[in-house]
Amino acid sequence: MKVLGINTFFEHPSVALVCDGELAFALEDERLTRIKHGKRYTPYRTYVPFDSICAALRFQGLRAVDLDEVACSYNRWRHLASLWGCFFRRRLSSFQEERTAFRSVSNTRRALIGGHEIPHAFRNVLAAGDFAQVAYREWDHHLAHAASAFFCSGFKEALVVVVDGSGENACTSIYVGRGHKLKRILQIPLPHSLGFFYTFITRHLGFEPFSDEYKVMGLAAYGEPRFAKAMAEIIKLESHGRYRLDLGRLQHLADILGPARGTDEPLNQAYKDIAKSAQSILENALEHVISHHLAATGLRRLCLAGGTFLNCVANQRLARLSPVSDLFVQPASHDAGTAIGAAALSSIARGGNPQLRYGSMFLGTSWSTAQTEGVLRQAGAHYVRLAEAESISRLADLLAKDRVVALFRGRMEFGPRALGNRSILASPCSARTREKLNDIKGREQFRPLAPIVTADAFGDFFEGVPSRYMMLTATVREQARKRVPAVVHADGTARVQVIRPEEDLFLYRLLQTFEERVGVPVLINTSLNVRGKPIDESPHDALVSFYSAGLDAMLLNGFLVERESSWKD
Repeated sequence: MKVLGINTFFEHPSVALVCDGELAFALEDERLTRIKHGKRYTPYRTYVPFDSICAALRFQGLRAVDLDEVACSYNRWRHLASLWGCFFRRRLSSFQEERTAFRSVSNTRRALIGGHEIPHAFRNVLAAGDFAQVAYREWDHHLAHAASAFFCSGFKEALVVVVDGSGENACTSIYVGRGHKLKRILQIPLPHSLGFFYTFITRHLGFEPFSDEYKVMGLAAYGEPRFAKAMAEIIKLESHGRYRLDLGRLQHLADILGPARGTDEPLNQAYKDIAKSAQSILENALEHVISHHLAATGLRRLCLAGGTFLNCVANQRLARLSPVSDLFVQPASHDAGTAIGAAALSSIARGGNPQLRYGSMFLGTSWSTAQTEGVLRQAGAHYVRLAEAESISRLADLLAKDRVVALFRGRMEFGPRALGNRSILASPCSARTREKLNDIKGREQFRPLAPIVTADAFGDFFEGVPSRYMMLTATVREQARKRVPAVVHADGTARVQVIRPEEDLFLYRLLQTFEERVGVPVLINTSLNVRGKPIDESPHDALVSFYSAGLDAMLLNGFLVERESSWKD
């Protein structure tokens, strides 16, 4: 049985392919189109991620007619049923916009069948009309979020929490997951959105809404929560794990926080305090909701999904709640992950296993050695091919000399975090490296850098819950801060990726070899891309980043490319 899940309505269009209970492929459309976030949300256009659909089919050697079902992670009828809210200030948009959005999502299958935007290079796997023979099903957006977490968690039962801007109408949803079923026990509708709360703060601070929320999270470490009392009037916590949002106050933030920051204005202390206050209020609300339902259900395993749970600082606080014995945060918690959830739901509805099989989040495209060398030759690059052991030794040598190196290998990561297959690596031993890397990538200097560490050394450097997918922060131990200053954020934390040999032997050996050189099994890991672009998908993308960003070296599917300045060593 083969099910293709698609997310296409909001930002982060994506696909996921489930074949006989295995999560075989997943990809965000932005990686192929090279448009950050894939697209902007608009109610006026139907969008189908044909590039990603065709890439999924070709990767698995399938044609569209081989599929049993296409599962979409947005339900037009639930959307239609919620439009009355436009007349009672329950929605931020107008009735005309939402009616148009209904027509837009209603046209998705028609656009899918028509195939007018199929890339020419993929005509061998998909032609116009192919999807007319394939069943099509729409799933509730929050249910797809919940499924993406629970059915990837490996848990037999868990409390499943979804928090985002909104789905068709819901902003927060609570489910109990057992076996192959997700039973909803609470849903908080628009306009009571914790996601919108954080997005309005993002806009007030001069950042891009629905894009730069992670910058607010990073900025919060530099502030004090002196606006928290005022913000508590925006989000009112109520009994039984509920809350409500004062939309009027949220839409007039300047009245309680002062004037909004202009995009190019300095980030003064007041703005840092606003960020800290917003982070504190968000964490309090999440803990309030989740603590109640953990107690009410008696469940100890917790699954999280929805864009709000890309907030790794909040996730760490939730991981430390006393009832929580196990935590799974969907690595693609944003809307891209709903493609997995929709595919899982359709697979289960057709009799498939409830828990998806997958080895890691390396679920995307890959490039062969021959393809990679062809790109290098075409670019006129100077390169040398290395065996794996030799490449690890050479990378460790370069990193020990404070060189900044790129690593491109294997399959593309799914989700917003670079996990070592499309990464830029550097030594964490000098605080100056953070400034250097932020300059290379065109990032604000207040933003932190994430470390990777071997699992057996995690406890020597960090205190917290280990995370394979960088979904939690951890406190950097006091005695370790002078050893890895480049990855210590202003509040003494770091968003850590833990590497186990059975999960990623190459990175594990690289960390061990680097430790032999400098004494620490820790490296900086940031995404391989330049500002304004998605994570690099192809060798061509990687070479563009290498030359334009001023990196010192890159290991590209076993081929080492170095700048001339590195040869002198």
